[in-house]
Formats: sequence, structure tokens, C-alpha cells
Amino acid sequence: MKWLNALLGKRTRTAKDRAAKKELEEDGENFTDHRLDISEREAVAKSLSLTKSLRENLKMIREITGAPGDLTIREFKSGRGQVETVLLHLEGFVDNKLVENILRMLGLGSFQAPVGRGAGPNLLQEFRRRLLQSAETKEVATVDDLWNALTNGYSVILCHGSATGLACDTWGFKYRNIEEPSTESTIRGPRDGFIESFYTNVALLRKRIKTPNLWLEEFTLGSLSRTKVGILYIKGLASEELVQEVRQRVSRIKTAAILESGYIEDFIEDNPFSIFPLLFQTERPDRVTGCLLEGRVAVITDNTPFVLVAPMDFPMLLQAPDDYYEKIFIGSFLRLLRYFAFGISVFLPGIYVAVIIFHNELLQAQLLLRIAAAKEGVPFPVVAEVFLMEILFELLREAGIRLPRAIGPAISIVGALVLGDAAIRAGLVSPPVVIIVSLTAIASFTVPTFSFGIAARLLRFIFIFLGGAFGLFGIQFGGLLVLIYMSSVRSFGYPYLAPVAPRILQSFKDLAFRAWWWRMNTRPLLLGAREPVRQPRGQQPRPDIEEEEKEKTGKGRKNDH
Repeated sequence: MKWLNALLGKRTRTAKDRAAKKELEEDGENFTDHRLDISEREAVAKSLSLTKSLRENLKMIREITGAPGDLTIREFKSGRGQVETVLLHLEGFVDNKLVENILRMLGLGSFQAPVGRGAGPNLLQEFRRRLLQSAETKEVATVDDLWNALTNGYSVILCHGSATGLACDTWGFKYRNIEEPSTESTIRGPRDGFIESFYTNVALLRKRIKTPNLWLEEFTLGSLSRTKVGILYIKGLASEELVQEVRQRVSRIKTAAILESGYIEDFIEDNPFSIFPLLFQTERPDRVTGCLLEGRVAVITDNTPFVLVAPMDFPMLLQAPDDYYEKIFIGSFLRLLRYFAFGISVFLPGIYVAVIIFHNELLQAQLLLRIAAAKEGVPFPVVAEVFLMEILFELLREAGIRLPRAIGPAISIVGALVLGDAAIRAGLVSPPVVIIVSLTAIASFTVPTFSFGIAARLLRFIFIFLGGAFGLFGIQFGGLLVLIYMSSVRSFGYPYLAPVAPRILQSFKDLAFRAWWWRMNTRPLLLGAREPVRQPRGQQPRPDIEEEEKEKTGKGRKNDH
């Protein structure tokens, strides 16, 4: 074959490879037997163009793809000249009803139906004219373009005598239904969540932001996976420098496959060694909508329900949708409770260890005697007790996640109760340690973001070590180091601890306490500087003013009469 010989002629190899080349040239009719590596096979697909010979095209396609069972090839003759024609599609990617409709529209149900007078290119043009009103069509000229069309849900028509094919949109891939995200449930608010379909996720955002200034830029990443990735932002609201930075970081990714948004997160985050998440990830369209309206940029990846948002800051990790849907006092109380619970989940075990070992004077004598009596007979020091129970709870938590949903929570709860009680009865740990570790685990469940919860769990072990080695001074020193580190971290150049460091007073209205919506007149200063005003002032509900306006309107009508 000409294309195979041309490929083999370009290969420059060692003596062993040259011998393999000679063997390949002698047996060059079977492409599937060749010892070409993946980069060379990809080069073949990208360099091969379709020919006017239909049989040659089908032979190339079968040899390059391995003639898979899901590749359907329908052969027939069409037109008055009975031109050899084939329709190709991949099972599972297309809607069979759409395929049958295309065949019916082309008049191919009967061989006697006149479809076109000419052969090859003229016949394809006739096909395109007939299909233009019912399906999206495009021409394909290479094997690579043809395969991309097939994997994107197109059916491709090839005719003898034409060096191009006609791809018709027959997408019918089955996705799961839109449902509430299991990782970010709320009491009040929308119940829809992202799914694994790229354009469905985009549509969920356009449903909420109907302005034409919601711009989408698409990329294809992964030389093998060819995953569709898009950046979404509001033109004129998001900073052009931020959009350019996100565009540059995404477009420079060169890898074999992108299977999930976590791959992209590793490539584009500012500090790959940070244990804190530097891009916000969520399954909720309403949260992404709120971020876009503040001037942030969303990164959407095909085949995953998780959308990335850049830049992000620390307060976003402890905010939940319920904070904005409930009354201000309820939302603010829940947010403060979340901050308090996060502090408990990080510092409580370390503080307990530090107080028991170094600072007994901080406890009442009666409480200290009870703790000492409970610890009587335990063979391990308090640091080992806490470490043992923390590791045990982490194992139970991980087991509960990996087990089927029907039995996962039950196993984790029953396991915690049984093992905790058994450890106390066996004298391996004391009851106060079980209480401390249980309270810490409960507090950690209040963190809305899973990735941030894992970071808090890692910090917890560090503070247990510091508390056991240096007491409360070690806890204080470690907390100061973490605070300094977080102050230096950036997310796409945006300060991680904003609006606390740097201090931006106007953004405090959505920090620990949430202000009323009629008071949130401006966007975050560092993000929405292009359009800082979100809404006009003076919208506080005032029933007395409304009555005065009614009276003025009534007096005006009387004067008119």
C-alpha cells in the first residue's frame, strides 16, 4: 500500500528497527501486524487522506481501527448510476432513529429511487442538499477527521469516486439524567447538577445566565483521549488578564489523555505542592453561576460533572448554597458554625494532647482526676492513643466511601461504635480520647468541600505531633506558620486569604456574616473591578415609603380631575 510504504520510508531507526522495517515491507499488506508505536500510529491517522476508491478507504479504516465490532458499515448502491456508497457509524454514539431518518430522506430505502445523476462528488452534494435542513453536516477529508466525526456521534457517508466524506450529526449517546449532586446536597435551592455531558453542562449555565456575553472557548486536550475542554466567562465582566491567563494555562497542556477535571487542575494551579485546593470544584450550576457573576472563570471538562472555577479564595471553601437561600440570620449562623467546626476538626486533638501532657493546670482538679482514672491501665501514651483512634476513624471513613451506598454508612457507623467500645474494654484507649476523636470527626463532616476536608485531616495529624512535642506553644507556632503560608498562596494571582489579607473592608459583607441582598451592591473589588456596581442602592424594603408613594399618586390623580 502506498500510504504504508510512505510511512515506512520516513522511519529512521536503529539497526534492529531497520531490520523490522524490511520485514514490514515484505509483509506490508497487514497493518495490524506492524510494530508501530502509538505516536507513529497517530501520525498515520493524521497524515492519511481519503482516496476516490471506496474499497481502498474501507480497507484503510479497517486496518487502522482493527475492524472493531462497534463500527457499523452499511453498504448500498444509490443514484441512477448505482454508485457504491457506505454509511459508517459507531454503535452507542448515535441515535438509530436519526440514522434511519437520514437513510429515508436520501431515498435509499429503495434502490430504484433517484438520488442523484452524477457519481462521487456530485452525489455527495446532492446528499448534503437533502440533509441540510434536518441535520448538521460537514465534510471530512482525512482518516483522522473521519474518526473524530464518528466518536462525536456523526454518521459518515462515503461514495466511490469522491475523496471526501459527508458527516451527518446523529448524536444519541446515553447520559445519566440531571439530578441533585450527592456531594453537595442542600435543604433549599435548585436540585439540578452537572453531568458528564459537555454541552448539557454549558446549557445548565446558559439557562441561568441568558446574556449573549456569556462566552465559551473550546479546546481539545489529550493526544489520545481528545477531550473537549472549555473556559466560560462573562465578557466585559471578567478581567481580560485573568481570561488570558486561564486560556494560556489550559492551551499549553500537552498530554496523552484528560479523563477528569482533576488532570487539568494539576496542570494549571499556581502551586502544585500546596495541600490546599487552589481551584474551586463543584457539581452545582448555581454555585458556578454565582462565581461567573463575580467575574471568575469556569473550566468545563467533558466526561465529568465537576467544574473548576478560578480564581478562588479561602472563604469559598466554607460557604454553602444554603447560606444565600435562607434568611440572613440563619445563613450567617450556619456559616459561623462551619468556621467553628473547621477549627475543632483541625486543632482539638492536638490541643487535648498538649493539655494532658504539658498543661494540666488548665483543667479543673476534678476533671483532671477523672481523665487520669479513665487512663488507668492504658499501655500507650496519649499521643499514641489519639493517633491510633484517628487512623482507625480515617480507615472507617474511607471504607464507608468505597463500599456500596446501601451498606457504606451502616458499616462506618457500626464499625466506629463496635471498635471504639472494644478498644475501651480492652484497655487500649481511654474514653476521653474516643470522645475527642468522635467530636473531631463529626466537626469535619461540616466542611462543604471534600478536597478541603482532606487538607484539614492532614493538618490535624501535624498538630497532634506538635502538641505532643511542644505543647500549646507548638500548636500556636504551627497555626502561625499555616497562616503565613496561606497568606502567601495565590490562585491565578488572586490572594488566597482575600478579603482578610489583604484587608478589603467592602468585601467583609460576605465573609463570616452574610449581608442582605439589597446591601450587596458591589462585586468583590479584586474580581469585579471592570463593573464594580452589581445593583443600585436604596432597595431596602420600606413599607412606609411605599404608603407615601401611594398617597402621592392618589393626590396627583385627584388634582387631574
